[in-house]
Amino acid sequence: MVNVHEKQFLLDCGEGTQIALRHGKIRMMRIDHIAISHLHGDHYLGLFGLLSTFSLLGRTRALNLYGPPELEGLILSHEKVGESVRGYPLHFKATQTESAEILFEDGSVSLESFPVRHRIPTTGFLLREKPRELGVKRDWIARLELTLTEILSLKRGEDVQRPDGTVVLCDQACHVPPPPRSYAFAADTRYWEKVAEWVQGVNLLYHEATFDAAMKDRATKTFHSTATQAARIAAKAEVGQLVIGHVSARYENADALLEEAQLVFPNTVAASDGLILEVSR
Repeated sequence: MVNVHEKQFLLDCGEGTQIALRHGKIRMMRIDHIAISHLHGDHYLGLFGLLSTFSLLGRTRALNLYGPPELEGLILSHEKVGESVRGYPLHFKATQTESAEILFEDGSVSLESFPVRHRIPTTGFLLREKPRELGVKRDWIARLELTLTEILSLKRGEDVQRPDGTVVLCDQACHVPPPPRSYAFAADTRYWEKVAEWVQGVNLLYHEATFDAAMKDRATKTFHSTATQAARIAAKAEVGQLVIGHVSARYENADALLEEAQLVFPNTVAASDGLILEVSR
């Protein structure tokens, strides 16, 4: 779950998602965007129940759903055989695995997809905060009695020449806004250096790390990654922080994989249920 200025984006929806949302005290009805990376059960089988719960709770606001083309048919078939009546519009946009594309954007955030390499068509997702406009210093507005037209020009990054011939410089009159933040979700994928290009420079990267380095051949065969490989992608992409997850059940915990990843990319943490990370600027 990614919260961007109180806009809620759910990336993948495995079994137990509703329980996790309730434990995390997430207001489910505020979720307006759900993106499904691929159609392996651990990534989407919780979706049908969540869509049903929205109806039972009286949702009327539209829901935006992004995922593989076959997902729409699965939902419609599920509703048909169960004679379900959905009480809200569902806007579906099919993803593709040939190139990166923007799935949604408004004035504050964009949601993009990008290809990864798994056994079936799979995408990663990237959320980018939009740059904030410049803010004009209040004392300058009051002292110079700036007009609305002049203020708007400064906010666009323009210097302002006044009727008396003086010039108000934008870089002096305005606050510099904080840099926009970004989060990338690299779903199930084998090691593929192209991923580093899609996620270049993001503040926070989630990358699967199913196996340790000793299981490299197994990772390649099953189209998954090792912790070392996830860390290499983070290093190549020069991201701010790495989160590893999707750890194989053969491991009692993620400690060994975390240590392995940190040897390559020190600023790494291991995902765990309920973990909350603030995306740093």
